[in-house]
Amino acid sequence: MTRIDRGTLLELVRNRPLFAAELLGDALAAGDEEPGDTETHRRRFPRLELTSTDEPALAVRYREIMADARRARAHQGKAVFAGLIAFLRARIAEDSHRAYRAADAGERNSHKAERDLGAKRDRVDFLESVLVNELYLALEEHAQAEHLLKLEASAYNWHTEYQDDWQP
Repeated sequence: MTRIDRGTLLELVRNRPLFAAELLGDALAAGDEEPGDTETHRRRFPRLELTSTDEPALAVRYREIMADARRARAHQGKAVFAGLIAFLRARIAEDSHRAYRAADAGERNSHKAERDLGAKRDRVDFLESVLVNELYLALEEHAQAEHLLKLEASAYNWHTEYQDDWQP
């Protein structure tokens, strides 16, 4: 019997719930002590024509596709998003220096700017952990992280170092 790790199982349940239910039914049926006969299968799967006979091959192919997608995302994260993250960190540092100067000058509400920049720094840290450090989520969540990072950068689209590839 093939073993599947928890992350792959969660990904399968999120992205292909019907297929996951079918695989779970097969796993439960395979774990029984009684030998499988035609009548047992008819009780468990009332519509045998809807069950797939090549499920193991499909599961293997699905895992291969997901692994390829992970590798492609990891490469893209290191190649593309590392530069975007460095750009954002530099802009946050510049804005932090401005906020500190404003606080030293005694401007009111400068602490709000510092808190906003701290929150922005935390968002960029999280998005970096997803996109570059391979905290891997489902493909859809990964795509959302890419979009959120580009949205963070779009606030600096006036900057000379901003690249058009970073537009959301």
